[in-house]
Amino acid sequence: MSTEITVSTKIIHDLQKLHQQRATGELVITSNQSASQWQLYFYLGRLVFATGGIHPVRQWHRAFRHHCPNTYKSGWLTKVKPTSKLWQADILTQAIQQEQITTVQAKAVVQSIIQEVVFGFVEQKTLEIRWQPSQPIAQQTAFLSVDQIIQEAQKLRQEWRSAGLGHLQEFVPQFSPDLAPIIKDPALLAAKTSPTVNANLTKLMQGKRTLWDVALKMNQPLYTVIRSLLPLIRQGIIELKEIPDLPFPYPAIEQRKFSCSPKKKGLIACIDDSPIIGQTVKQILQPLGYEVLSITNPLEGFVTLLDNKPDLIFLDLIMPHTNGYELCTFLRKTSVFQNTPIIILTGQDTMIDRVRARMVGASEFLAKPPEKTKLLHIVQKYLEVNKTKPANIPINASFLSSPA
Repeated sequence: MSTEITVSTKIIHDLQKLHQQRATGELVITSNQSASQWQLYFYLGRLVFATGGIHPVRQWHRAFRHHCPNTYKSGWLTKVKPTSKLWQADILTQAIQQEQITTVQAKAVVQSIIQEVVFGFVEQKTLEIRWQPSQPIAQQTAFLSVDQIIQEAQKLRQEWRSAGLGHLQEFVPQFSPDLAPIIKDPALLAAKTSPTVNANLTKLMQGKRTLWDVALKMNQPLYTVIRSLLPLIRQGIIELKEIPDLPFPYPAIEQRKFSCSPKKKGLIACIDDSPIIGQTVKQILQPLGYEVLSITNPLEGFVTLLDNKPDLIFLDLIMPHTNGYELCTFLRKTSVFQNTPIIILTGQDTMIDRVRARMVGASEFLAKPPEKTKLLHIVQKYLEVNKTKPANIPINASFLSSPA
């Protein structure tokens, strides 16, 4: 039996257990491959909401805009104030109570989000699953049966394979529908497509919409859109790039109160005179359980490093009054940081730079601005090298042996 089948079968088994035991709480699913995380919320064994992945805010806006267009355009979302942990579900409840949307629309939003969430983890090679019993969440309108979830996941997976997309990652590394298509060769695109198709693709594929967004805009299944784009991707006419999630929609509320707080995995320092780089690293790593210490003044920040003793250091190469080579040499001469992984952040990735970095004790290079996939790869390489997970799914869930 393949790893993929083992993972899918295990998830189905655990969902059925939750249903049988009429459990209420949160199922947290974490990918060891991509470090992404998803949350499924249950009430008496029925699924009532889900969220997670790398674009939870974009995911929410996409579903609400599609199924509740009038409310979305009215500006009501800018006036509502969520108060519970799961802000998306709280907004749906308030929208129904204020007669902004119908229960049918609310259920459609929930189903749409759950489909995306399930798609996000169902094809992962290795997963960790953790069950957290808790109080019911606010959303009590849309109840999905476990059988329905399983059937939809299996149908989606079969459609994906039937479209010839089962081995997509073999030629599109780290493929995800959360990537955004952008046209790299407009002249060749114009030569390969009709004027109408060329105009439509040029409008849709500017690197601002994910493949999920494009599929919804085109009113086509995701697998159909990707299959039609594959020849253009293979020819280098269209490229897939990472884009950030939409901003958290309620800045007056601290986002960390509404997100799942995974166990802290380690402290990472980012030494860069640009606060934007530090913020980028935080946005990528903090939701996954890492603590990030941003230092913009390297000379004054040395005391901060000594006080906190980070597990890994990202170090900018070019800074005022010093540079990454000098600071790396200084850190390596300090007993506290002799064995700490130090990653040079730079846009100067030449053979000479790499040799010089090795000579002063740097562990590796990372281009600026840091891309999420490459950043996660380095962090996992140096901080989780001794925490490699087996191919099966480790479960830490009391519900597998006792009633909820």
